[in-house]
Amino acid sequence: MVIKCPNCDKNDFKSVRGLNCHISRIHPSSADGRGLRPSTDTRGRRDDKDGARPETLTPRHEDHERHNSDRDVVKGIAKVQRDSLQKGSPDNILLKDGARPETLTPRHEDHERHNSDRDVVKGVAKVQRESLQRGSPGNILLKNDAVGAKPESRPAKYKESPKQSRTTEEPHDRPLSSLSNFILSFNAPNFEKFVKMIEGSIVRPREDSTLRTESVNKFIDDLKVVMERISDIPLKLLKSGSYYDKTKIDYNNEFDFMFYADIKMEADFTNCPPGYCKIRKGVTVNKDLDPFIDRNGYLVPKLYKSHMFDIFEKCRTDPSFRKGRRTQLQDRKPESPAYTLLFDLGIPDKSPIDIDLVPAIRISGWPKTKDAREIQTGKWIDISTAKKAMECFHVVTKQFPEAHPDTNLLWRVSFSHAEKELILHADLSDKGCRKNVFKILKKIKENMKSKNPTEMDKFCSYHLKMFILGFYDTHSDFSKDQKLDMLKKGIEQLAKCVREGAIENYFIPKDNVLQSVPEEERRYVVRELEGLLQ
Repeated sequence: MVIKCPNCDKNDFKSVRGLNCHISRIHPSSADGRGLRPSTDTRGRRDDKDGARPETLTPRHEDHERHNSDRDVVKGIAKVQRDSLQKGSPDNILLKDGARPETLTPRHEDHERHNSDRDVVKGVAKVQRESLQRGSPGNILLKNDAVGAKPESRPAKYKESPKQSRTTEEPHDRPLSSLSNFILSFNAPNFEKFVKMIEGSIVRPREDSTLRTESVNKFIDDLKVVMERISDIPLKLLKSGSYYDKTKIDYNNEFDFMFYADIKMEADFTNCPPGYCKIRKGVTVNKDLDPFIDRNGYLVPKLYKSHMFDIFEKCRTDPSFRKGRRTQLQDRKPESPAYTLLFDLGIPDKSPIDIDLVPAIRISGWPKTKDAREIQTGKWIDISTAKKAMECFHVVTKQFPEAHPDTNLLWRVSFSHAEKELILHADLSDKGCRKNVFKILKKIKENMKSKNPTEMDKFCSYHLKMFILGFYDTHSDFSKDQKLDMLKKGIEQLAKCVREGAIENYFIPKDNVLQSVPEEERRYVVRELEGLLQ
């Protein structure tokens, strides 16, 4: 009996079983229903042409090929992601909606890079598996529509822009910004991500923060004990700075302390430039400051500063002050009003702390309205806060930068006490977001400074503080759901003020606190702020 194949007319089969094996192997797509195996005969293959489908796989080979496809795509995408982050700025990666990814602080960069690779790899592998599982491989068109090519897969979340190619983009073509040259849109949700990134970089380990604070407090307590024994002037202490008004944005590595003579003194604003005054002895029998008073009865700031610095140095080097052995005196500019120490915690891997000891004079009460504005209660300042803020003000030995007949007698007016009270209780009335907005602006300023330290020398947190207090007065709704909007407005208004070269002293409107910031530096600050607005 001749057994003949119905498909190819082959007739040399010795049995029906042989015919069945032949049909299953050579003609897998026949209508006899005998399984699916890859054909090894060219007659069973389709001609190569556009729109061809991938070869049909048996269940045994399908899993193997699917695994290889997933693995190759996963490896390729992961490599692209890592290379794009490792070889240069992340500027060259665009998110799906056209925005750039959020910038990472050095502390989080490695961790986030690992997470990013892992998430993209998982996402692409999942897409590959689902595309194969949902239907026959015949439903997948191949890359360039060619037979035998592997299916092309693209990341679901990321895509690269040809214009941002690393080989064509020049560094000078990239726009400026305060965060690794990122330009982040003010349109939600990108600006919201930007703010979350900034806020995340402000968070500090509580354990480390507590350790530093406790060490500094102990240092000051011990210093006061030594100072009571050594100083020939009765001194009191004012703790000022961002740690004490709860707006610290980094590790507790800088602290400011004012030491002022506990002697009644009076301020004279007659013929003095805005923000400065002369100091004379009040109604008191104490004669401890008499050696530093001129023949007209005015306290000479240079003499007072020199004597206070001598007291600080004697205390620091006194054998009984053991913590003084872990300090180093820092060099400061002659016009600086602070005696600065570098305090070593004595703990491995813990950076030292800058401690500023500032000689000052405390003046009870508040200047006359022609010399300083009275703090108004209302939108965000309650009566008790305003009253406490205006209990006193201080003066420090900061020299007036311009020519003046009384240059040697001028003291810089400091409202550190009032600033601390206002900022500390800024959100008391409505549980709002004023302090958060201020902290984010400070962090943006710090990022600008760390990015290019040579461009920023004078512009500092004090200028931001004077700006933000006025900003609080001119905007009423600081509810927490308005934080993003208030921050946008704050950046816009700050850029405008710096561009025009004027930020009013909140307490003395005639005093422009930006007058000491060079024009070149102001231009840099404006460029960086406007980079965030693009």
